[in-house]
Amino acid sequence: MADTFAWGIAQLERKISDGAVYTAHWTVAATREVTGGDDLTAGSYGSIGFGEPDPDDFTPYADLTEGQVVGWVLAALGDEQVETICKGLTAQLTDKKKPVNGAGIPW
Repeated sequence: MADTFAWGIAQLERKISDGAVYTAHWTVAATREVTGGDDLTAGSYGSIGFGEPDPDDFTPYADLTEGQVVGWVLAALGDEQVETICKGLTAQLTDKKKPVNGAGIPW
């Protein structure tokens, strides 16, 4: 089964005066279903800044939806960076399934 990626918003930073969002802190959770076992999960977190909002396409802060802001984040990151993030999470899931490194102490 293919890995799934769920993008979310953990926090927004905005100007109090007009509600314009200037930074979004995003999360992405990757999941790989495992038959007969626990699903594998991995995650990533980051933030991205935005320029001044377009006054002709401005949504008041109170009316924003998570889906709308996730769309802004994905557009600001760009396809190449989104793909890089997802590939990194896929690699983490693969490493969890078949670890090649370990950590700990033997006692």
